[in-house]
Amino acid sequence: LYELDRPEFGQFGQDPFDRATVRAIHRLDGKVLGEAKRLFAISQNVADRLQRSVGLEAEVLPPPPQQLPYRVAEGGGEFILSVGRLDRAKRVDLLLEAAALDGTLRVVVAGEGPDRERLERLSARRDLDGRVSFAGRVDGDELVDLYSRCVAVFYAPFDEDFGLVPYEAFLSGRPVVTTRDSGGPLEVV
Repeated sequence: LYELDRPEFGQFGQDPFDRATVRAIHRLDGKVLGEAKRLFAISQNVADRLQRSVGLEAEVLPPPPQQLPYRVAEGGGEFILSVGRLDRAKRVDLLLEAAALDGTLRVVVAGEGPDRERLERLSARRDLDGRVSFAGRVDGDELVDLYSRCVAVFYAPFDEDFGLVPYEAFLSGRPVVTTRDSGGPLEVV
């Protein structure tokens, strides 16, 4: 109802029922949240969205990354890593399209979600088999290992609230590739 209202990733369109639903939720949020003594948001992106949508000010209080034994490994890295839920709004397809343009680029996609099948089809259609692997859901030890062996982390969701992936990448000494419209990750990068 906020960041994904109307764009290609959103669930609410232009029809009168959808527009009325969005207005009703914004009104309700403004009333209920307006009664709070203090409001907190996980990022400036979320605080700005709250201000634009319902006219309320929130203090930014970012959450910490998960406690894992991150390590900085020596060497150039073996692949570009993508971490997160596989959903269209996370735009992992941008990374796969980049891999299709550079025959030397290897990619590891860690995560599960409703977009996995489409991404696997895209990988096959672009002849990326052997250079792109889908690791699925990984545990903490596997995640730390992937971060330590990658050359960089790709994290370019559309207008993300916050995103812990850049923090985790930096704790592993790895650069992050993102986009100008990624929202919260830009605050970390």
